[in-house]
Amino acid sequence: MVKLALAVLCALLAWNSCEALAETESFCPLKDPPNQCGGFCLSVLTPVLNRLTIPQDQRNPSDLSKSNEVLVRQYTMESQLAALQEKQTTFENSLDSQQKYLDSNQQNLTEKLDDLESQLSALQETLFRVQTKIKYLGFEQIGSKYFYIEKVTEKNWSSASKSCRNMGGHLADIKDQEELTAIQGNLKRDTHYWLGINDLGRRDEYLSMATGKPAPFLKWSSGRPTRLETSNCVFLYNGEMYDYPCNYSFRFICQTDEENE
Repeated sequence: MVKLALAVLCALLAWNSCEALAETESFCPLKDPPNQCGGFCLSVLTPVLNRLTIPQDQRNPSDLSKSNEVLVRQYTMESQLAALQEKQTTFENSLDSQQKYLDSNQQNLTEKLDDLESQLSALQETLFRVQTKIKYLGFEQIGSKYFYIEKVTEKNWSSASKSCRNMGGHLADIKDQEELTAIQGNLKRDTHYWLGINDLGRRDEYLSMATGKPAPFLKWSSGRPTRLETSNCVFLYNGEMYDYPCNYSFRFICQTDEENE
């Protein structure tokens, strides 16, 4: 088809050329226009041929090979991209599974940690009680506090106070009637017991020796306090309090600052 078109075009051009020459020279020198006009026709038709769309089956084989190579590369890249996307999806699913597993483990660990903390707290509380009993050996729990009640030895107020300090406590100052009732149940009837209350600093200002503040609870016996200059220390007798000279020797009650909550 291409060759035939070229021949026809060359013939037409040759004929037109002959007519032009005929007008000037009255003859046409081309006897066989398709063959004789080869070079001339090609030079004239080259721009036209460049604009023609050549059918795919008549294209240059090297161009077809390159096109096929491009198509193959494109298909390969698309396949690789699809494979990568599939791997990405698989990886994301794996991450989700691992995250769920980690979340589950985290919850289990948190629960176990809470349980261990509860056990540790219970052990610490038990240890504290044991240490308190060892530290204040001879003290007993009465109400919410620990007290030591001297049942044999009698000492003056100052010596009794020192004995309590040596045991890790101090002379007792009772906080309220409830505590007084609990302590009185452990005391011997008709017996004097020094308490940690005095007005040695200022007359009629009865302070707790443990805190230096006013005594939290006072239950005076009838006619007490006497307000005598020599009666500066307080003892407990049958559930009531008395002011008395500090140099007399009585039994005594010690207490600790530890409380059993």
